[in-house]
Amino acid sequence: MYIVTNTIQTETAQSQKIIRQFTAGHTKESMETVEGFLNFQLMQRTLPDDPNVTELVVLSRWTSREHQKNWVKSQSFKQMHQRKEAKEDTENEKNRPGIISSTIAEYEVLT
Repeated sequence: MYIVTNTIQTETAQSQKIIRQFTAGHTKESMETVEGFLNFQLMQRTLPDDPNVTELVVLSRWTSREHQKNWVKSQSFKQMHQRKEAKEDTENEKNRPGIISSTIAEYEVLT
């Protein structure tokens, strides 16, 4: 099994909007035909030392690394993750209102 997490720090005031975007895009129906996809979870917490920051963790489980990488290269992934903002604006944070930071981690499951 292969797990990918995306830990996103958001402005708490914008967190519900970002949660809705993830839950609308990563529905069971949109992912059920993706080969090797097992499931998806979205978790949240407000940072104890800063209530203005909400941390979201997007966790997806795959049968293998190869399946996950194939999906990232797919048209389905590109459509799900396309931004509505102008493409000529290359400053990442300006294209992602409410998002402070994002960190992706990948794991091979050993047990």
